[in-house]
Amino acid sequence: MRPLELSLEGFTSFRREQTLDFSELDLFAITGATGAGKSSLLDAMTYALYGITSRTSQAGELVSQGANTLKVQLRFSVSLGEYRITRTWRYRPSTPVTQVLLERSQGDGSWETLETKERESKKAITEILGMDFDTFTRVILLPQGQFDEFLKGNTGKRREILRQLAGFEIFERMRKETNDLARLLKQELATIERQIADLDVPDAIAIQGQRSLLATLETEIPVLNQSVLTAQTLLEAEERLFQQLERLTKFQRQFAELNQEQPTITALSERLARSQVADRLQGDWALVQEARTQDKLAASQAQKAALNLTAAEAQLQAQREKLAEVRAEAAALAPQIAAREEALAQAKAYEEQRQQLEQEVAITATQSQQKQQQQQAAKQEFAQAEAQVKAATVQVSLTTDALQHHKPGGDRLERLTRVAPLLVEWTLGEKQRKQQAQALDQVSRDRANGDRTYQAALTRLQQAQGAIGQITQEIAAGERANAEATKSNHAAALRLSLEGGETCPVCGGIHPDSEAELPPLPAIAWVDLTALQTQAATATQALQTAQLNATKAEAALENLTQKHREIQEQFAALTQQQQGLKQQIADVLQGSESEDLDAVALQQEREALQKSDRAYREAAAAYQQAITRLETAQQAREFSSRTYQAALTDAHVATEELTRRQHNLQEVREKLAAMTEGLSYQVLAQTLAEQKQTLSSRISAAETAHQTAENRVIQARETAHQTQVSADAAQVKQQQCQTRWQTQLQGTNLTEATFLTALASPEEQAKWQQAITHHRESSIELSTRIADLQAEIGDRTTDAHQLQQRQQAKQTAEQQLKTAQDKRVELSTWIQSAEQKQAQSEKLLIEQETVSKNYDIYHVLAQNLKTNEFQSYILEHLESELVARATLLLKELTESRYALQMQEGEYWVEDNWNGGELRRVRTLSGGETFATSLSMAIALSEKLSMGAELGSLFLDEGFGTLDSETLESVTQILESLRQQNRTIGVITHVKSLGERLPTQVKVFKSPQGSRLEVEVL
Repeated sequence: MRPLELSLEGFTSFRREQTLDFSELDLFAITGATGAGKSSLLDAMTYALYGITSRTSQAGELVSQGANTLKVQLRFSVSLGEYRITRTWRYRPSTPVTQVLLERSQGDGSWETLETKERESKKAITEILGMDFDTFTRVILLPQGQFDEFLKGNTGKRREILRQLAGFEIFERMRKETNDLARLLKQELATIERQIADLDVPDAIAIQGQRSLLATLETEIPVLNQSVLTAQTLLEAEERLFQQLERLTKFQRQFAELNQEQPTITALSERLARSQVADRLQGDWALVQEARTQDKLAASQAQKAALNLTAAEAQLQAQREKLAEVRAEAAALAPQIAAREEALAQAKAYEEQRQQLEQEVAITATQSQQKQQQQQAAKQEFAQAEAQVKAATVQVSLTTDALQHHKPGGDRLERLTRVAPLLVEWTLGEKQRKQQAQALDQVSRDRANGDRTYQAALTRLQQAQGAIGQITQEIAAGERANAEATKSNHAAALRLSLEGGETCPVCGGIHPDSEAELPPLPAIAWVDLTALQTQAATATQALQTAQLNATKAEAALENLTQKHREIQEQFAALTQQQQGLKQQIADVLQGSESEDLDAVALQQEREALQKSDRAYREAAAAYQQAITRLETAQQAREFSSRTYQAALTDAHVATEELTRRQHNLQEVREKLAAMTEGLSYQVLAQTLAEQKQTLSSRISAAETAHQTAENRVIQARETAHQTQVSADAAQVKQQQCQTRWQTQLQGTNLTEATFLTALASPEEQAKWQQAITHHRESSIELSTRIADLQAEIGDRTTDAHQLQQRQQAKQTAEQQLKTAQDKRVELSTWIQSAEQKQAQSEKLLIEQETVSKNYDIYHVLAQNLKTNEFQSYILEHLESELVARATLLLKELTESRYALQMQEGEYWVEDNWNGGELRRVRTLSGGETFATSLSMAIALSEKLSMGAELGSLFLDEGFGTLDSETLESVTQILESLRQQNRTIGVITHVKSLGERLPTQVKVFKSPQGSRLEVEVL
């Protein structure tokens, strides 16, 4: 895997977005102050790929302080192609929002989405890289410093380091898990044994007896069921007869009520007949009504049309008179309009000349005004230029005085500026050292408390073990006593079952005729084990709790001890680092300030010198600016003076031209006024046009109104004629319909009044018909039902007393059947429970055997893992493979000069340039040690990668300082490693090493967040 580009924002110390382009990097150093964020770059790549880091699996702990969001994007390439993965995290009070996007490049600049879900994206990354998270963190980031310690340590130390580097802590976890499983299986075995003992399984004889009783009931139940059916049949027949007698009485009463309604139904039938006759005359009646209505309407329309004709003729006469008046008025005004048109034509020439002169005057006035404004603007510019020259002269004087009052910072400021980052780092280190000292005191107190807690847990564990041992002994004694009591009871039962002279199936002897001849049986009391078993369960639970508490206390104590050791090591390393920083500060300052380092005083001195130097530089810049402004102001004053004089001349000429044109315009206006009697040409023209238009409109309106009146008279005459014809026809039709209607009424013996009274709606007729039909059908139905019931009942009779007797007989039969069925259910349940107990007992015995075998397996496995033989074998085999592969890598890195060997548990290096001389690893120089440990680190990386593509390596060089010879060797080794087509990144605190590599990725820290800077050497 080769990283191509990393972008991160809101990640640990990187508050603002930073991007690191790896595409042009092959060998580079990652440098920066402690805490700047060098390791965060590797954590960001790990988080982008797998969603977790080696430090934490909680994304919220990686967010920059005070930020609510986090975003990391990594673009990388493998043999399968180029990929890009983006992870974001956003704070939310309920549940933080995490999003992931895995994409693959299509080669044309576009990206194909592969996964957007967390779990699936991790699986996809593992398949693409061929490595899971643990493997990636072990093969990409090489802890070269730990291999230096590995090579120089003893056998035990080497094995412990190799176990950590290779991830073999799993075997210790396996041992603990198998031990826990063995303990749980042992407890499960004891539980099964108690369950077997608690089962009260009946013997086969008792089960067979209950089955015989059940068979007897199975034969009795069908007989009882038949008795119930017979009683039910007799009861139903009696109930049916009782219901039929009640219905007969009810129908006879309803038939008598129906006969009383007959007169009303007869009157309703007569009224319905008259309504039906009237319905047949409805069509003729509608025609008579329609003819009467049309006759009245036609007469009304004819009268209205005659009135409209009279009004239209009067309107036509009025419009004729008005048209004649308008034509006479137009003839009288024609000579006046002709005279006005002639005078207006003579004034038009003067009007056009006036308009032309007014335009020229307006243009000239605008030009004159512009010249005046230009004159004023030029005057203001000249005055401003004068003021600027005076202000610039004053500023030159002031800046000259200010420059004499300040001095530059000099060499002292330069040294303090160089040492400022070291002072910040030293101050932060002192703060961290104080915090670690406090943490060391706290963890010491916690470790003492943890030791006391562990001792108390051990005491409680011993007490619980003693208590359960005592209860176990009491239970065993009670079980033995109960066994003897059971044997005594069985012997007594056997004596009772034998007759005199029978052979005993146990001892084979002859049973005597008298019980007195038998020896007495011992009286053994039965022991109730329930309370003891409850105590045993409670004691077992207490023992488990004590064991768990002891294990937790032991683990907590071990963690506190490890934490105490880690903090001590960190405190010592930080102290050493602070001494180095102090010496660097002394070298830069070239003074005695480092003996009693006061970072605050030095910072204040630097700030004071910076302030003075800044003031001096500002004063010098201000002086130069003032000189420049004075020269510029003097030039502007000369130019504005020339511009002002030219503007004065132009304004005078424009004023004279405006006066001349205004005089010409006044002369034309006076001549035009004399011709138009003081009115303007436009007013005269408009007045004349309006008079002509008004006269023409009046004539046109009068002619239109006259024509409209003539059309209205013609239309009114036609309408009056048509309405009169329609009125005559309607009257004839009305007389014919009336004659025919009277003839039809006489044929049905009705008058118009009786006809109107007989009319009824279809709904009312339907209602009457329904009542008549219902009465007739109800009478027939009741007669039929009464006859049917009388035929069916015959001479039979019954009453409520006989019905009650049948019900009691049925209840008695049902009760007998229920009793037999309940007994059958009880026997079936007992037999089923007995069979289940038998099956459960057999199952528990099989389970007991299985659990016992599993317990033996895990117990033996835990014991074998505890001996460390298995781990020792694997670690020894792995170490041999690493030495063989590291030897090949070491020869490649050192041009076949060195080879790594292992003799009698220690590491040696063979120098082929000195005749194959062997030297212990402890005697190697810094460069030789670096090459050897790096070879071991790469060998382990290749072994753990299991053949996955290793396109990049990041080295932790592990040195505090490097001399010049070692520095040169390390640089050459890294250059050799660079030729293996891999991206090589070196995390280093050694400034000189970073400067020797082709590229540096510098990490700077600041209050606004860390930032990146790539420097190519």
